[in-house]
Amino acid sequence: MEQVMKHYGNAILAVIVLLALGAIIVAALSSDGYVAMEFKNTLTGFFDNMNALRP
Repeated sequence: MEQVMKHYGNAILAVIVLLALGAIIVAALSSDGYVAMEFKNTLTGFFDNMNALRP
């Protein structure tokens, strides 16, 4: 086990970190996540303001 961890330890750690980052990104970008809601609010506010400028 020690030999395996010495040889593959960095690769295993990199895979775990990438999987964790992927899970965080998927959670943040889900349709009801914080990022998606703020993006929707920004676009809605922008187009509402643009429509208010039309005569």
